[in-house]
Amino acid sequence: MSDDDALLASMAVLNAKIDAQIAQSQVLADESARVAAEATQATATVTSPDGRITVVALPTGAITAVRLSSEAEDDAGDLGPVITATIAKAQRAAADVVLESMAQTLGAESGLVAAVRRDVDAAFPASDDSSLGYR
Repeated sequence: MSDDDALLASMAVLNAKIDAQIAQSQVLADESARVAAEATQATATVTSPDGRITVVALPTGAITAVRLSSEAEDDAGDLGPVITATIAKAQRAAADVVLESMAQTLGAESGLVAAVRRDVDAAFPASDDSSLGYR
């Protein structure tokens, strides 16, 4: 094989590697766009354990609906804590939907997933945490 042939073969291998990297970048860009779209459209619906309150939340923490069952009318004075706890669970559940999607796309051990998880934990403490934190 001549030096020119060897050089052409090396360039062909290099071009193939570049093409593979471009294809992989496109796949990652498509997945990123999918996760971003899911993040803007994801919701979580949570009903209180007693069934009196149902809350729909977005991953940002925004509440899109609070529904009271007919049983809630009988003891309206006791509803405040139940509503608050149900909202907190719905907010966390919506954020967890996005976290799960990110983990599936980027890998559970991704630094970005870990950073978002820390932010979610700070903004929406787990439901067994008695502190309400920021909502």
